Amino acid sequence: MPAIADQMPVLLTTSSTARELLQRACRLVSFLLLLPLMACQSTISRMNDCQTGDWNFIGNKDGSDGLHRNYEERRQFCSSVDSSKIRPESAQQYEQGWQQGNQQFWYRLGRTDGRNALALSYYQQQVQSDQIRQKETPLNQAAYEQGWQLGNADYWQQSGHQEGLAGRKADEEGARRLPGAPEVFRADAYRQGWSEGNYAYWQQLGYQDAHQGIPDSTLGVHVKAAQSRDLLVLEDAYHTGWNREITEYWKRLAWDDAVNGRDIYMRRDDAKRRGLRLDEAAYRQQWEQRLMQYWTEAGTADGYGKPFMLEQRMSNARNEQVFVIAQTRDLYTQAWNRQNAAYCTLENAFNWGRTNQPMAIEVCQQPLQYRLQRALTAGRDVEEIRRRQAFNHRELDEQRDRLRDVERRLARLEAEMQRNRDDKNRPNTPENTNTDRRNERDRSDLRDQWQFLRYRIDDLQNREYRYQQDMEQIQRDALR
Repeated sequence: MPAIADQMPVLLTTSSTARELLQRACRLVSFLLLLPLMACQSTISRMNDCQTGDWNFIGNKDGSDGLHRNYEERRQFCSSVDSSKIRPESAQQYEQGWQQGNQQFWYRLGRTDGRNALALSYYQQQVQSDQIRQKETPLNQAAYEQGWQLGNADYWQQSGHQEGLAGRKADEEGARRLPGAPEVFRADAYRQGWSEGNYAYWQQLGYQDAHQGIPDSTLGVHVKAAQSRDLLVLEDAYHTGWNREITEYWKRLAWDDAVNGRDIYMRRDDAKRRGLRLDEAAYRQQWEQRLMQYWTEAGTADGYGKPFMLEQRMSNARNEQVFVIAQTRDLYTQAWNRQNAAYCTLENAFNWGRTNQPMAIEVCQQPLQYRLQRALTAGRDVEEIRRRQAFNHRELDEQRDRLRDVERRLARLEAEMQRNRDDKNRPNTPENTNTDRRNERDRSDLRDQWQFLRYRIDDLQNREYRYQQDMEQIQRDALR
């Protein structure tokens, strides 16, 4: 036992290592399987470029991908695709596009590094990177530095924006001392970002107050708190956010109030008590929209198999904490009629009859009720015939199995009798004579059975056909 215990860590380590190797191998295989597809897509893309004949674009794509000049290689490839798109000026157009693309490549790289707070000197590390060396990318330090300057400005603008959005005052010195900050500080970009963030901060304060139904007079509290932090106050930004959201606040309340027994008169008192501006037009519109939806939904729900209950619903509206509006009758009636028409169909009656489901035929129009009742009964009749047909089909399968068994037994018996007749050396003994007589009787019995089974199968097949014809005829008559 100790020896086995000593070996267990080794086995576990080996198993773990094997599992890691297997996972790496699977990833490698998956990548290798993707290579042909990637190469195919690249080739198709290059062929499409050749067919467009835009050599400035082809050159720009190579330069933007960090590739060196490849005009001759591109020309040879395109000559096999569409040589008519290769013109004397193609080389010059390719060169112009490549120059622009190469500049874009280094510009993007520099801007990304600037945004990531990397030093301008990081260009030297980029030059030695695997990406540049493998592609043999021609260098363009000027484009890199141009992109880096803009990326550096982006960094400081974003930094200032975050400070302003957090409700903190502008602190250039503090921002410069932050860990990981770039050596080059852009005060203009920081200030611009902070101003935008500060505006968004006040706008968000206004939005949050309005969203919670807090009066805009609360701005005075925010101003005092900001002044205590030496923070620039932007009252116009606060009011912009508050004014935009207060309408949505009243809309949300109206939507909920309409089906909870509250109306504009209650909200007027509520708004006055809280010192909150009431957007009556927006409230009324949303309140009415919600009730229009409610009465439409009520008519839709009642229309599918229920009687027309508008009067009962209107008289019970107060108990349900809803309101009757001018459009109530029209909305309910239209919705009820639509659903009632969808409910009172011959197809529904027939299908529900087949599944033995009830149908409220009395809610349908009087001229249609007789046909619906007939279709409902027809569905039940069809289902009853279908059950008989299924029973008949099972018996038919059983009789066919019996017929095949009789045919096999008869074939074996006749083969045995033929062998006995063909056997010239078979002695004419009483025993053999009895065997022959018994075989004759058995053959006669089997032939009688076969005849009976054939007759029975024919009868069952005819019955199955009649069942099918009856069901189809009943369905046609019911849906006509």
